[in-house]
Amino acid sequence: MAQYSPAVQTLLDRIDNLQAQIEVLRPVKPELVDKIFQKYRLDWNYNSNSIEGNSLNYGETVAFIMEGLTAKGKPLKDHLDIKGHNEAIDFLVDMQQQGSELTERDIRGLHQMILVEPYQSRAQTADGQVTSKTIQLGVYKSSPNHVETRTGQIHYYATPEETPAKMHELMEWYRANRKKMHPLVLSALFHHRFVAIHPFDDGNGRMSRLLSNLILMQANFPPIVVRKENKSIYYSILNQADAGLDEPLIEYFAELLIHSLEIYLKGMRGEDISEVDDLDKELDLFIASFDDEELTKEPLSVDIIKQTNSFLFKPLLYLLEVRLLKISRLFFKSNAYITITTAINGNSGTTNGISYESVPIVKFYSDFAPNLHTYILDYFKKNTNIFPKNFIHLKINFIFEEFKPNFPIESLNDYIAVNFYLTYFTVHTQFSNGKIFKGGYPKSLSEVELNNISDIVIKEMMDRINAKIKDSRIASD
Repeated sequence: MAQYSPAVQTLLDRIDNLQAQIEVLRPVKPELVDKIFQKYRLDWNYNSNSIEGNSLNYGETVAFIMEGLTAKGKPLKDHLDIKGHNEAIDFLVDMQQQGSELTERDIRGLHQMILVEPYQSRAQTADGQVTSKTIQLGVYKSSPNHVETRTGQIHYYATPEETPAKMHELMEWYRANRKKMHPLVLSALFHHRFVAIHPFDDGNGRMSRLLSNLILMQANFPPIVVRKENKSIYYSILNQADAGLDEPLIEYFAELLIHSLEIYLKGMRGEDISEVDDLDKELDLFIASFDDEELTKEPLSVDIIKQTNSFLFKPLLYLLEVRLLKISRLFFKSNAYITITTAINGNSGTTNGISYESVPIVKFYSDFAPNLHTYILDYFKKNTNIFPKNFIHLKINFIFEEFKPNFPIESLNDYIAVNFYLTYFTVHTQFSNGKIFKGGYPKSLSEVELNNISDIVIKEMMDRINAKIKDSRIASD
């Protein structure tokens, strides 16, 4: 057996003592083991990916793994990375349970698993030019992947030509030392040797942490988790190992394993295994359960009202005018006018109203579009105290009179209404039986959403004209 320094040996003795305490408590119910491992799994997935720049926070990671819920506004690749890493952990568990020997084929398969699909990545040519390259899965690197450090120095890894032989040497070293070294030491040294080769174009950090944990798991130890907040310490210790100082890395991994063992032991005793920062994780998960669009809402304000002119009124009024002009060809008279009132939540009545002079449909857009937000703004400034019990009720009324075709249709009335609440707005029509759109502030409506609102208004008018014609025919029969 290998000999270690007194400091390292003290840590290894502590590890073996904790492991012995755990063995005394075996066997335990499988569901208890699953519960403990679930904590490792979630921490491992989040931290290992976050170290490499994944944008999902802890809550979003948990929601995605446990419920399949994706985080709005976060890259698809970040979700795929989490998914692939979680599946890789499942693969490691299977290898542990089956007692499988680690091979280069397994390593390439794990790499394919964590990256999920090929993608383009930023790269640099030998003469320093920025370029891009396709990251292949489960294939050793085809071009150098040296990196520039924060100090401007180049950190060199194995060349593509050296990589196959160095990976073969690493696996030979691993097999030769499995029975000689303490599993923790083997795990730490394998970790550094793998990182020093950097065999793949991307994903080497996650791979090194997966493989070092597999070594621990195959020796019946729990996995260790390098936390995101300790990223700089972790990299500094790896740099020391590059300089030939392995002991700091071994000690660091030993301290991480002691922490994991203490959690495992507490869990097997039925004690609480939550940690100091678990409330923060729980808070992240709690926040992630809310729709991101809801969290970015703003209350109704002067600026928001000004924005509504560009994201709602102008495009919607333009769409409506084009179609209303076609409807107006059926009537001798066609006008529109605006009313703005205060409405009480849960009450159909309105108060404190103001009405603006009607205009012909042909002037509908040119008269209303430039001024509509000003009308609302003036009303809002005079009635800011109505919220949150009340809301501003804007109604654009359409009146068509004297039907040209030979049917007894005297008039056709309809409207489109926008209700401005304190934190959101709704859109409905006279006959929609409820809102046809709801959005928070600020909300930019898509072309599809605007067209859908316009479609509903015009379809209502067409249906009502057809119904009146049908009724008149029945009456005349």
